[in-house]
Amino acid sequence: MRTKTNILLASALIITAVLLSCNNISESIQRDVFINTKAISFTIPKISDTDSIILIKDINTKSLNLDSLINGQSDKFGAKNIKGIKIKDFKLALLDTNSLNNIQNIETIIVTVRASGQDSLIIARTNPSNTKASKLTIPIVTGSPDLKTYLTSPTFSYNLTGILRTATTKELKAEVTATYTVTVGL
Repeated sequence: MRTKTNILLASALIITAVLLSCNNISESIQRDVFINTKAISFTIPKISDTDSIILIKDINTKSLNLDSLINGQSDKFGAKNIKGIKIKDFKLALLDTNSLNNIQNIETIIVTVRASGQDSLIIARTNPSNTKASKLTIPIVTGSPDLKTYLTSPTFSYNLTGILRTATTKELKAEVTATYTVTVGL
């Protein structure tokens, strides 16, 4: 009886060890890396049109050095190991707001990503509240597709469009940041 119990315990330990090692192998074969982009600074011009969708700013970006960003978190992987890229969040900050020029001027904002040879793709959209603010996290659209072909392109840009609730009275200094989940694997 005692021998059967010992055999069962030993079998359970072996099965547990095998399952745990499979998890470790899976982690070394594929994993998610979170990339926070550096803030991209730009100037939003004075905008008086409040009747139609307008271009707030087309932000041309230099391509991300995905290889070094991935290597910084996992030395086993690099850009050649990218399986997919999903956007996690997109943030807008206005740096020189006042009571007449801030987030409350915006009724609707849409963020589109573009890259050479790719169709424009809406990645985030919101209708900010009518309260004074200088920062806005723009929610990612549901079912946002894989952005690998966009972010691995030599050039890509963010396009901010929207409808203003009230006109702005001056240019606004601004910056955007994005966080991406990059799935890498062997």
